[in-house]
Amino acid sequence: MGKLIKGIELISEYSGKIAYYLIIPLTIVVFYTIIMRRFFGSYPEWGFEVTIFLFGIMILLIGADTLRTKGHISVDIIQSSIKGTAAKTLNIFTCLIIIGVALLLFLKGIDLSLESTMIQERSAHQTSFNPIIWWFKWFIPIGAFLLLLQSLVELLKVITKKGDENGTDI
Repeated sequence: MGKLIKGIELISEYSGKIAYYLIIPLTIVVFYTIIMRRFFGSYPEWGFEVTIFLFGIMILLIGADTLRTKGHISVDIIQSSIKGTAAKTLNIFTCLIIIGVALLLFLKGIDLSLESTMIQERSAHQTSFNPIIWWFKWFIPIGAFLLLLQSLVELLKVITKKGDENGTDI
């Protein structure tokens, strides 16, 4: 079981690293678009949609790694005031909510992506760029699946910990 957990955490870490590096092309596209519009009066039509693609992929891929590193925002008011079994129960409940949301996002994302792929969906922004977007929609179930895997790991960690170790984990 330990190797499986480490493997899933490694996948989460690498998906996070991919997402971190997407900030570079995102910054370049935004900078280029601003320079072209401001100094040359020419706005590249592809700039807006490429920015959406890069930012969307970044957000969808980074969720699992953020959960792994405990980077999500959490309300510690309740968690800091309880200890032991109550804290463990709260952490299990929190994990189950994350698992439910990730599973729903994964299943609905598959449906959305399949439909989009079948109709060869294109952008609704009505520009001359008009890119295909079905490939982008596949990042929804991919990101949800990564989050689902990592949330299962977090649940296993909470369940297997001793009572004193279940403070503010999730």
